[in-house]
Amino acid sequence: MDEIKRAMEVADLLPFRYLILHVGLPHEEYDLAKFDAAFTSIEHLKIFAKERGAQVLLENTPNELSTPERLLEFISYTRMEDLKICFDTGHAHMTGGVRSAFQTLRDRIVSTHVHDNRREKDDHFMPFDGEIDWEQTVRDFRAVDGQFPVLFELRHYGPQVSSLTRLREVMERIESIK
Repeated sequence: MDEIKRAMEVADLLPFRYLILHVGLPHEEYDLAKFDAAFTSIEHLKIFAKERGAQVLLENTPNELSTPERLLEFISYTRMEDLKICFDTGHAHMTGGVRSAFQTLRDRIVSTHVHDNRREKDDHFMPFDGEIDWEQTVRDFRAVDGQFPVLFELRHYGPQVSSLTRLREVMERIESIK
């Protein structure tokens, strides 16, 4: 928690809107005691973030603590009804499907991490380079009232894979989806 607070102090010089938190480690198993520990940390971090003009968001991650259903359970259990979600397309694809995860979380999503994979690992490919159904995903995103940022969260795998030219092509392809 102290490391996260130190990282948040950058907001004193360079403001940011959202602090994205993962609840648990990759592949971590569910345990109610872990919810209690997370509650204590998140409650403290929310205050620290608010003092710096930032909002804490929870991200769906590939573990048993941060499935879409468990995130909603956590919010209900802790009574932190103001907690919102950063929806990660790649993580959703690895853990049950983008559409079902999105439908579960849609009313709490205020930001996104957009990337693709082939389900086996968290590749962070450019959209359309993995197996996510981007036609359906974009339609689902557009069906939500209001807007949320679409943040590409990509890994660099060579000069052409994540160049600005390639990103422009992907964005044009996304924008052309009806």
